[in-house]
Amino acid sequence: MSKFTTTIRLATAIAIVTAATAASAAPWTSIGSAGVVDDADTGLVDFASGEARMRADAATGSVLNLRYNIVALEGFTGLNQVAWLARFRDNGAGSRLRLFLRQYHPNGTTSTIDTFDSNSYASAVGYQTRTRCTAVDWDFAGGPYYIEAELTRSADGGMPALGLMSLTNANCTP
Repeated sequence: MSKFTTTIRLATAIAIVTAATAASAAPWTSIGSAGVVDDADTGLVDFASGEARMRADAATGSVLNLRYNIVALEGFTGLNQVAWLARFRDNGAGSRLRLFLRQYHPNGTTSTIDTFDSNSYASAVGYQTRTRCTAVDWDFAGGPYYIEAELTRSADGGMPALGLMSLTNANCTP
């Protein structure tokens, strides 16, 4: 075997290992319209262009609840720093989006691991994308994980919406 052939095989092996490592670090992602709507909230939601939006004709004081299942991905095991990204609309005092990262346990209890709150950021007429860091001790054997989204319209003109979310194992600082 020539030196050139050995070098090519070595480079190919490194590329395969690098690709496998990158694949194992793939993020969990979801678009807003993929959420499961509570039965009582079906009249409050408008799914459009991949987004979940509070309907413009929803009554003041309406709260829309959606749930997003988080599947077990390679690399999502044990204690990890997680970059939690959300693209959302909170257009002012009459609008709010809260996301709850939760785990449902086999004994029927639910743990809230972290909360993402649009009120932590300045409101905007359009969509904004924000990332926060959190620590998660992934244990899928201890029960499934999900994100519960709560869109609240507390005043006329409030138009909360969720465009997308992602969770990525990352070294990040809050």
